[in-house]
Amino acid sequence: MKFKIIPNPKKPWAKELAAELKAFLFPTHSFVKKGADATICIGGDGTILYAHYKGKLEGPVLGIGGDKSYICQLRKDNWKEGIQGVIGNPKRESISTLVCSLGARYYAALNDAVIHATHYRVAEMDVTIDGKTTSFEGDGMIISTALGSAAYAFSAGGAKLAPTESKLSLVPICPYKRAFSPKVLPEDSNVEVTVGNDCAFIVDGIFVRRLRKGETVAIHKGPGIPFFGGVGRYY
Repeated sequence: MKFKIIPNPKKPWAKELAAELKAFLFPTHSFVKKGADATICIGGDGTILYAHYKGKLEGPVLGIGGDKSYICQLRKDNWKEGIQGVIGNPKRESISTLVCSLGARYYAALNDAVIHATHYRVAEMDVTIDGKTTSFEGDGMIISTALGSAAYAFSAGGAKLAPTESKLSLVPICPYKRAFSPKVLPEDSNVEVTVGNDCAFIVDGIFVRRLRKGETVAIHKGPGIPFFGGVGRYY
């Protein structure tokens, strides 16, 4: 099997483990930068999210992280015990993504898309779900996949979904007078958020750009990403 290995460059242990992993899997497997059969991300959940945002994931995904990782199937202190069993497991889990369109640009999210107020001001938004619009004021809005429902969306009061579900989670951040409640939406839902003042647009924790008054972000379910069986080990 040809593997692409992506270590987090900001974590020395991840780079060290990458070298150890190559030695451990060689010569049964080979390692490439493109055209891989599978991708191994080392460093934690953020390493997987960033690699997905940059379009670097190829084939089924395996993550090696620390004690706080939710998405990673293996930990940095036990990966040797588990990696052969995970790689050799024919089971693959399809994890839903989000596609966010802003003007002519498209952005893919594995966890969530966030529209957040700036300058400590209340955000004004029109939220349209399958053609029905509701006005909303608060600190922002989170639109998450089932996988991302256990992250920021859950902390903001949303429901925790099984990581392999295809539903979407829509969670307001500090809604004014709690006038907007968290919602779990069917997988075929289309969500549009039109901002009434300047807001930040964030995808999987990565700042994309500032939204101006009147701009709209449209979000819907994207293609599934295959993961080696066992994703979401803390669920």
